[in-house]
Amino acid sequence: MDVTTSCRSCSKPLSAEATRCPHCRKRTVPMHRGEGRALLGVCSALARELDVDVALVRVAFVVMLFASGGGSLLLYLLLWAFIPATPWGKAPLQGPLDWVARVGNTPVDDDAPRWERRV
Repeated sequence: MDVTTSCRSCSKPLSAEATRCPHCRKRTVPMHRGEGRALLGVCSALARELDVDVALVRVAFVVMLFASGGGSLLLYLLLWAFIPATPWGKAPLQGPLDWVARVGNTPVDDDAPRWERRV
C-alpha cells in the first residue's frame, strides 16, 4: 500500500518519499541543517536544497574563503544563524529576534500612573 501526502502549496497528492512537489517544485520539508553535518551543517543544507553533492558545496565555500579573503566566513555564519537545525525547529538567531519583536511591539500606556522609588 502506497502512503501519500499532499503538497502544502498546491494540494496535489505526493508520495511519502518525495522531497519536492513535481507540480510546483516546492520542498515538502523546510530547509534545515539536520543530517550529514560536518561542521555546522550549512553546506549539507545548501547541497540538499540545490540537489548537488555536499562535497561540491564544501569545495565552493573553501574556494570562496580564499578568494574573498575571509568574507565568505561571514556568509557561512549568517546562513548558520538563519537555518534551523531541525525541519520544524527554530534557527539559532530566531529566539533573540522573537524577543526583540515582542519588546518592540509592546504597547506603551501613557495614561498609567508612574511609580518611582526614591532612595
